[in-house]
Amino acid sequence: MTRKRLGRARGQASNTGPAVATGSSFANSGVIGMVINSITASPPPSWESRLRDAVGQLARHSRRYGMEQEKRRGVLTPPPIQVRFTTAPEDLVAQLANILGTRLDGVPEPLELDGRLDEIANVYRRTSGQLVILGERGSGKSVVAQRLALELLESRRPDQDPVPVVFALHDWDPATELRDWLAARLVRDNNGLDITDSSGVSLAEALLDDGLILPVLDGFDEVSPGLQTAALRKLSDTAMPLLLTSVTDAYVRAVRGSRTLARAAVVVLGSLTPDDIRLYLPRTAPTRSSAAEWESALALASASKGDLAATPVGQALSTPLMVGLARVIYSDGPHDPKELLDTKRFATASAMETHLLEQFVPAVYEQRQRWRAGDASRWLGYLAQRPGGRDIAWWTLADSVPRCQRALAFALPAMFLGALTGHLAYGGAGGLVGSALLLLGALIGWSNSPVPARLALRVSGRARYALAQLVVGPVGGLTVALIGYPAVQHWGWLALAPAGGAGSALGNLLSNRARHRDPDEGNRPLRLDVGLGVVGGSVGGLAVGCACLLAHVPPSKGSYGAWLILGGVIGLAFAMGAVALAPAGVDHAVTPRALLRSNRQYAIFQTLTVGIAYGLVAGALTDPVKGIIVGTAIGIAFGVGAHAWGRWLIVVRFWLPLTGRLPWRVWGFLADAHQRDILRQAGAVYEFRHARLQDNLAARYHAAHPRGLRVRADISAAEVPLQ
Repeated sequence: MTRKRLGRARGQASNTGPAVATGSSFANSGVIGMVINSITASPPPSWESRLRDAVGQLARHSRRYGMEQEKRRGVLTPPPIQVRFTTAPEDLVAQLANILGTRLDGVPEPLELDGRLDEIANVYRRTSGQLVILGERGSGKSVVAQRLALELLESRRPDQDPVPVVFALHDWDPATELRDWLAARLVRDNNGLDITDSSGVSLAEALLDDGLILPVLDGFDEVSPGLQTAALRKLSDTAMPLLLTSVTDAYVRAVRGSRTLARAAVVVLGSLTPDDIRLYLPRTAPTRSSAAEWESALALASASKGDLAATPVGQALSTPLMVGLARVIYSDGPHDPKELLDTKRFATASAMETHLLEQFVPAVYEQRQRWRAGDASRWLGYLAQRPGGRDIAWWTLADSVPRCQRALAFALPAMFLGALTGHLAYGGAGGLVGSALLLLGALIGWSNSPVPARLALRVSGRARYALAQLVVGPVGGLTVALIGYPAVQHWGWLALAPAGGAGSALGNLLSNRARHRDPDEGNRPLRLDVGLGVVGGSVGGLAVGCACLLAHVPPSKGSYGAWLILGGVIGLAFAMGAVALAPAGVDHAVTPRALLRSNRQYAIFQTLTVGIAYGLVAGALTDPVKGIIVGTAIGIAFGVGAHAWGRWLIVVRFWLPLTGRLPWRVWGFLADAHQRDILRQAGAVYEFRHARLQDNLAARYHAAHPRGLRVRADISAAEVPLQ
């Protein structure tokens, strides 16, 4: 297979810099690592083999996700409504010859695009690979796209056809190349796709370059309105096959400012007919008697105007979204659908739609009472209105809290930890240590959450990697000792800060270069690795230097040889920790909970590693008891402050529940909302099942909390009454 190299679309690297202040960054040193590799390494899997494995896993994950989505939406019983679609107006559709890929001297065959839900895959196969599905909000675009993806997966030929993968477009900025953005999303939502070949191309990029992925781009209308024209230009310039969904008006505006996709067929979803409603809703009822309630209500509505389509009920239920909400509220719940005939409450279709949106959450919590409906609506409203787009990523929930509140949430426990450490280790100097950690906690809280590390806590089994860690790890500590000993003799203990920064930066540089030679390792930007080394090494050196100052340790303590031995031992302590860490394989699906569990294990493990390493340093230079106290404090500060799990623990598990914005059992609530089909899972994140539901919850939360966090800018106030 051939492929061209693209700009690297990498998931952000795990933030582990401060942990490697005195040694672990040397564990992948290029020269020694290559020598060990030549002796011990078994041949790694070929690049083609890795691609085949990745494609197979993506196909399985996509199929499992699609089937789960259809099951949660009740698509299987009764059979889904056969949503109809027709060819879009001529000014939105590419030329027929371009849609079919006809030769310049050829005559294109007529193309029939009209059809219904169970024909969408056949319609797509008639095109050259690009299809746009338009419709009003709630018209079933995402459901049709998911059904198309599943049908293509069912008929897929493993070595010939691409794997359809759904991507939510809402956070795509067209300043980023589409392929780069798609590759970054693949890395975020799947393990192992950031592994690179010898030229630096990741598996995710290769999958796109080789045409092994069919992007299903859901929600063009959710791209920022000011960027939609530019986004359509980018989509027009791509030659890759794709499926795009959009609200009709948004696509029309973008076409007027740019042009339609040059090779795309375009279809428009139609409204549900009165017959669709009459046939479907009674079938959703659990018993014949409850089905009769629907039949009676719809018959009475039709009789009132002579035609169901002329009534508020018929107009409101003309989209699959509203029919789905009505099913949950009336077929699955105890309510009588005849209440929809109340023309005083529901004089218009808009009023009825608002009612269905508002009653959906209370209805699903009535059916399984684990949380009170009012509390659940408030918590969901907070999640819906938080800045940051449609994704509910657990590692960004802390960033929904204003910076000053985050700083306070971190500063208080940091001050307590510092004061306790200082009092136990240094007596009267405890206030100084407490003040220092107070400032550090505030700075941590002020910064945004790091992207969570995704490493499995297990013995890696890669002999060359493990041996390289154990042999080269002590080199990092030796380097810091070589620089630090004369610096401390000349300038005092605070000189350990630049010594640690310089040694760790050099180690990270060598580690970065060596990582390019390891096919099982993703690559981080060199500038990022060196920067993390400088910061982490400097902070670690400063912490040890301050501990020695407070303990009144003379700078002349210890010989050069003793420092070198200590440095080697510390480096070995870091290396032992690195041996037990290996990237999660591509065969492990990424879920929000699995990613949280992995990052929690990683943070706790590095807390122990850092605590032991710095405890050894402080204990050797002061006394063993102080070493234990200082090492424990540094380990805890690093484990909580430098990892996404720490932000989750302090802000999301404590601060937000304390202020009433989320429940104390946050994860149980999110998982339960997913089970109730309020949220859906998209790889490593959750999303609301529909943008209109999210907007309704957000607007209601904003109306009830006018001084709360600012509401999303794209919410229409007309969607929700504010009384």
